[in-house]
Amino acid sequence: MRHANYIGSTTALLKYSQESDIQEFIVATEPGIIHQMEKQAPAKSFIPAPPEENCACNECPHMRLNTLEKLYLAMKNRTPEITMPEEIRVAALRPIQRMLELS
Repeated sequence: MRHANYIGSTTALLKYSQESDIQEFIVATEPGIIHQMEKQAPAKSFIPAPPEENCACNECPHMRLNTLEKLYLAMKNRTPEITMPEEIRVAALRPIQRMLELS
């Protein structure tokens, strides 16, 4: 985040890329949004963020495993349960809260 010029929700990223005077963007999100950016601002260049230590944010295989059915069942059955030390839970909550503030 310390190198980002802009952080936002999917809709906010699309709007920013359209309205900004910047002509070239490095984008760290799912590839589908890059396609939408290219459609809405064809004269601009959109570059997927490069992978870091074998972790490519633009192609996260773990996120693709989630489905609405799995989410529904997890919320309905309250499983699986994740147990972790309080200091890790608090540290993990900060980026989630920040993301929600930006959306």
